[in-house]
Amino acid sequence: MDSMENQNFDVIVVGAGHAGTEAAFAAANLGSKVLLLCTNLNCIAMMPCNPSVGGPGKGHLVREIHALGGMIASFVDATYLQMRELNESRGPAVRALRAQSDKKLYHLHVKNKVEEHPNITLVQGEVVALLHQDKNLVQGVRVITGLEFYAPSIVLATGTFLNGKIICGNSKVDGGPGNESPAIELTSSLINLGIKVHRLQTATPPRIAGHSINFDGLKELPGHDHIKTFTGQKIQEKQRSCFLTFTNSETISLIQNQIEKSPLKIGNITNKGPKHCPSIDRKVLNFPDKDIHQIFLEPESNFYDEWYLQGLTTSMPPEVQDQIVHSVKGLENAKIVRYGYAIEYDAVRATQLLKTCEHKKIRGLFTCGQINGTSGYEEAASQGFIAGVNAHRKAKGMKPFFLDTTKSYIGVMMDELVTNDREEPLRITTSSSEFRLILRNDNAEERLTPIGYELGLISQERYQSEKAKWEKVQEEVNNLQSFSVSPNKRNLEMLESLKTQKISNKCAIAELLIRPEVQYQDLKLFGYPCIEDAELIQKIEIEIKYSSFLKKLDRRVQFVRELDQLLIPPNFDYSTVQGLRPSIVERLDELQAMSVGQISKVKEIHSSELALLIHKVKDGSCEQTSL
Repeated sequence: MDSMENQNFDVIVVGAGHAGTEAAFAAANLGSKVLLLCTNLNCIAMMPCNPSVGGPGKGHLVREIHALGGMIASFVDATYLQMRELNESRGPAVRALRAQSDKKLYHLHVKNKVEEHPNITLVQGEVVALLHQDKNLVQGVRVITGLEFYAPSIVLATGTFLNGKIICGNSKVDGGPGNESPAIELTSSLINLGIKVHRLQTATPPRIAGHSINFDGLKELPGHDHIKTFTGQKIQEKQRSCFLTFTNSETISLIQNQIEKSPLKIGNITNKGPKHCPSIDRKVLNFPDKDIHQIFLEPESNFYDEWYLQGLTTSMPPEVQDQIVHSVKGLENAKIVRYGYAIEYDAVRATQLLKTCEHKKIRGLFTCGQINGTSGYEEAASQGFIAGVNAHRKAKGMKPFFLDTTKSYIGVMMDELVTNDREEPLRITTSSSEFRLILRNDNAEERLTPIGYELGLISQERYQSEKAKWEKVQEEVNNLQSFSVSPNKRNLEMLESLKTQKISNKCAIAELLIRPEVQYQDLKLFGYPCIEDAELIQKIEIEIKYSSFLKKLDRRVQFVRELDQLLIPPNFDYSTVQGLRPSIVERLDELQAMSVGQISKVKEIHSSELALLIHKVKDGSCEQTSL
């Protein structure tokens, strides 16, 4: 990089974890020239914590990224050790894929894809400062060696590396995930730009040698062979198994007797950790009477013998970790090869962002992933996708892009992330959205592939293929609604054999399929010509069986979309809305919401105040702008 010309890019991405790589690929696939900076090229797409990707909510995010034209789903599908569908026996809204990734292979695969991409330039270097103009327009970055790189769009995806501290017992030292070097100086540059930061923490469990586990008596959890992968591919035949064990009264007593050695009690760590993934010592503090906690034993790679103890996260001293692990069934002689630890790090207050991941007051600066105060690879990749698309569009002078909360979990996450402050990392679950019956794992393409196609990330061939599937489903639903069944002797006998209520009048065969006792293939008994495509059958059954619930949701969706379409002009003066409390006026002035829909998510606002604001926007006295 000797010439100034070679130091200029459309987009610069800082950090090459799940958020950074997704951002780099999104921008590069759209045509931007991207510089991807990483402090250590051996840490690209590193999985410093759990080797799994997916699960309820999180798996939905992965499917949505894929439907939009993102990358993480294909990375997982190329490197998984095991894949399962969780909540198979429950309703379609909460069913989700979860994969155990091979950590080493995942890193190598993603790094290879980065290196192969013609629009991505990969450089190792620690960014120590943002280059800017008048503190409201970023222009580039400076790395620790003094090199400077320039671009109109800068994406920070630094994960938990900003001013990172590794904590184990009473030890607290500088460090990032995997004992890598932290990024110390960049926080100062952010604060100098007026960006508000706060401290968060996360933790990871000890890793043990697989050969030291006694699997006898543990519940085996094999991969599923009857499902399809995140990208819809046939599942691989050879899969690794996970295993389930539990804590016991001895485990809990050990922790209770030595709880004063926990950083949570010592006070050398912030308490602002992920509430959905608490450490075992936090579980004991919060639920002192509970002896049994699940521990999943998960293989990390085929390249080495380390196993991850999901559910046994802790940063207690090493000697205490030994005792805790050895108290658990199957782990009596387990050898710890990496002790658990916590990481405390600087994070940006995400309420300073637009839903595009761009900062409100600093043009061209985007942040995504754990730097924004989220938890998990999937949330990070989702933000990376949004940031990458918008960094490209910013660099090319195009309109911003964001997703509707009624269309995707990604939209729900971004809306919540930028609207309300929180004191712990945000995690997406299926309970995060009131529209979870619409935002299902199985219909991600139907919801989002047209959007990905419009963005330019989905090929016409793929779009037409998916469109043909949706049309086939709708055609079959229409056929079911028009095919009639009479209450003749034979049909009544068939209904009796299915142990479902008889009919007294002629009805559409779709009305029979609504019944929980009747499955699609049962319709052959009544002379209906069933199709054989299992994937389409699942979609058809959901559309029919949940039709009444979906219709009710449609009314709510329409209301929410109407609020989202009530756009707030830039620099709108909320003090002109009579009846708003001064604290709410101050809150909304700071928020700079894009729409009334976003304001409706503000936790502090009263319904009466929201009604006043809706009236103000609707009566035309509040001039609207288009996105």
